[in-house]
Amino acid sequence: MRLEGDFYTGADSRRQTAQLAVAGDALCLVSGGGEQAMSWNSIKVSPRVGNTPRYVYLPDDGVFETSDNDGVDRLVLHFKPGRLNGFIHRLENHLGLILVAAVITVAVTLFTFFYGVPWTSRVVADLMPQSVKATVSASTLRSMDMQLFSPSELPEHVQERVHDHFAPLLLLHPELPLNVEFRSSESIGANAMALPDGTIIFTDALVVMAENDEELAAVLAHEIGHVVHNHGMTGVVQSSLVFWVIVMMTGDLSAFADTTVSVPAVLMSLAYSRDMEREADTYALGLMQAQNIEPMYFISIMQRLEDSHGQGLDEAGHQEGSVSAEKDNGWLSHLEGLVSSHPLTEERIRRFEAAR
Repeated sequence: MRLEGDFYTGADSRRQTAQLAVAGDALCLVSGGGEQAMSWNSIKVSPRVGNTPRYVYLPDDGVFETSDNDGVDRLVLHFKPGRLNGFIHRLENHLGLILVAAVITVAVTLFTFFYGVPWTSRVVADLMPQSVKATVSASTLRSMDMQLFSPSELPEHVQERVHDHFAPLLLLHPELPLNVEFRSSESIGANAMALPDGTIIFTDALVVMAENDEELAAVLAHEIGHVVHNHGMTGVVQSSLVFWVIVMMTGDLSAFADTTVSVPAVLMSLAYSRDMEREADTYALGLMQAQNIEPMYFISIMQRLEDSHGQGLDEAGHQEGSVSAEKDNGWLSHLEGLVSSHPLTEERIRRFEAAR
């Protein structure tokens, strides 16, 4: 049994024509530098990948390269007889099995992102102690206060009035440290958000926009839903898991910055966020019905918020981003739903209208 190929000594890059042959229980390398005997246990053979050249790694950093894949396979079977090596080789070269493996890999990857990551995130987030949530929330709020927020400019009597109106809803969950704070922010405008520890931020613009305190109570019910379902901590864990799953799949931290990798990850993270928003809406609707707050208050504040976040008028004369514009856009409305972190406002409004 003799293999023809090239030999690299490891000391330099020069290539030498060589032969690798079986000599009893050993191997013999014949090259321009003479003959070299070695034991099988002292070498390492690269796996077969199609018809690409094979490499036999020799002692002292030497490498023997050959295109005789069948010869290398016979060499391996000579020193390591058994059915396992032949079986593995057949598997590696079976096109049908390769396609099945590819399909299974894609299916497992999709299952991991769409089901495994969200489920694991919820489990891990629910195990987080309140002290961790408090630390994460305090750090987040400090950062937002430096970059997005400034102290509230609402008059004291307005803040007290809203706090008094919110008090019955905040006491519904004594196990949660729910509290409401006000901030001014030109950059984000009318908005509200819930932090993992139960702190709920209302911007001055949202309070001014509301025509009555019941509309603000409807928004509060939605934000309490985020806290009750632990969405804030789940989102933090989920983002970390998505990042590290991609790193493990690619084997390179820099791959996460590649558009072909990061865009799908971002879209999937947004889809998770839409599910959380729907869950918070479900909680809000149930709470409002239990507290005899008309669903119409949620509808009216949502319509006003949608209009305030629009970007002007479209060709039909509707404000871009408004519910009317969504109806006229047709398929564009569905495309917006794919990449939006919140469900379409029209979808949310229909749900509350059905409960009236």
